[in-house]
Amino acid sequence: MRTFVSLVGGLILGLFVLLAGTPAAASCRIKNETGYTFAVASGNVPNQKVGARATTTIAPGKVQGRSDEGKTISGVCKDGGDLVIKEKNGVPLLGTAPKKKSASVHARSR
Repeated sequence: MRTFVSLVGGLILGLFVLLAGTPAAASCRIKNETGYTFAVASGNVPNQKVGARATTTIAPGKVQGRSDEGKTISGVCKDGGDLVIKEKNGVPLLGTAPKKKSASVHARSR
């Protein structure tokens, strides 16, 4: 019985150490709807690539980006946030992505 209690205690302790040692991956999703590829610095992470017409994740924080053509973007993204890069009159604009409406089923009452 004593061996069983030691085994269970060891497993619980091992699980705690495993979960406590795993770093949380904070991220911000960014969708690029332009034809430009941007090199983006956000948070403390430089040189993150956001491809043309692509969606990727970047580190949360202050966002600054530049394309090879010299186009620039800047803004802020909070952890778990969604951003979108759109082009208006030849100028890329970084903004928050529109919230998706959840598909809810409404029951009809009689």
